Amino acid sequence: MELNRLLPQHQVSPAPIDSFVIRMLRDDERSRDSDAGTARAMTEDMQHASSTLFRGAAFLGACLRTPVAHDVESGSPAIAGRYRAKVIGNGLRELDRFLNLLIDAASTAEGLPVRPGQRNTANKLSAYRAAKSLPNHDDARLRALGRSRDCLFHCGGRVRRGDRRGAAAMTVGWSARAGCDAPLDRVMVGQNVTVTRGDLDDVCLFYRRIAHDLCGDVCRAPAAALR
Repeated sequence: MELNRLLPQHQVSPAPIDSFVIRMLRDDERSRDSDAGTARAMTEDMQHASSTLFRGAAFLGACLRTPVAHDVESGSPAIAGRYRAKVIGNGLRELDRFLNLLIDAASTAEGLPVRPGQRNTANKLSAYRAAKSLPNHDDARLRALGRSRDCLFHCGGRVRRGDRRGAAAMTVGWSARAGCDAPLDRVMVGQNVTVTRGDLDDVCLFYRRIAHDLCGDVCRAPAAALR
């Protein structure tokens, strides 16, 4: 489902991309242009999948805005309206799907098992990293993001259940405060999930960082594995 279809007509037109996203895209371009060997090592499928994820992150982090409401933290126009939770949830679902496809492309490039039918991105990334004997520090957050987007998309942001049966709270996929080491926030059952512009920026950076890791993994792989 396209994100704009969920917005009322007067909310469809996005605001111009802000300086944060411009810097993000320029950094991505510089990182790709600075290493010609990286571009050669990455397959066409990987280049396409990573580019799609980066653009999707930029769109979700900056373009889904209305000219009316403003985010309390940043003062920038934010997603608003009766479908706000559903739009954000759908955007998170699409971003997760882009990562899922990138993992498939990376697995293909390295000759690892490819599981296109595995829609659970956390499980897919866990299997990919296990096959390469790599640590997987992103599992808990990916699973928290899965719960968060399902809550936003299906329940309008109202927490209906906790992390597990009988739990009193649900862990969301972003921190309560800024900082790389800050613990993920928790929302009590019966309360609404609050998503700020800063939360979306942080989630988009998280997905971009995993994408960069995947691309780096392929470029560091032995040449024989990429033939």
